[in-house]
Amino acid sequence: MIVRLRRSGRHLVWPAIFFVVLCFGVGFWWNRFPAPWLNTALPIVAAGLTVLLSLLPLIFWLNRVTIITNRRLIVTQGFLVRERTEFLLGRASDAVLRRRPVQLLSGSGDVIVHAGAEGTMVLRDVPRARLVHRAITDLIDRANPSGA
Repeated sequence: MIVRLRRSGRHLVWPAIFFVVLCFGVGFWWNRFPAPWLNTALPIVAAGLTVLLSLLPLIFWLNRVTIITNRRLIVTQGFLVRERTEFLLGRASDAVLRRRPVQLLSGSGDVIVHAGAEGTMVLRDVPRARLVHRAITDLIDRANPSGA
């Protein structure tokens, strides 16, 4: 195994901001409502929103893992049923780096590996995309010494 990657961490910025704002809001509004049932419902609703808007995005982010070895690309994802996709670098012809404006700001990007008629594999939103693209291109060149 050369490297193990997850998607860019910028996907966790909004859930983290929401978590901090929610904690501040609960602390500020604690015991300020006139009805006692509202003071009881506040932490229950806050816990539900925390799970829905902060914890679930974190779990989905942790869910997908990309492993780059010297012979293949492996993408695993899934909760109850794990799905594993392997892509042999010996069959790949080239790798392309695609970056959108937000990805440019965060240093991430999509690396698309082509294998002709056998298909393509897209590594979505990998961090340090230039470095990953360069490494995959070098691995493809080593796996295909004839230049084919």
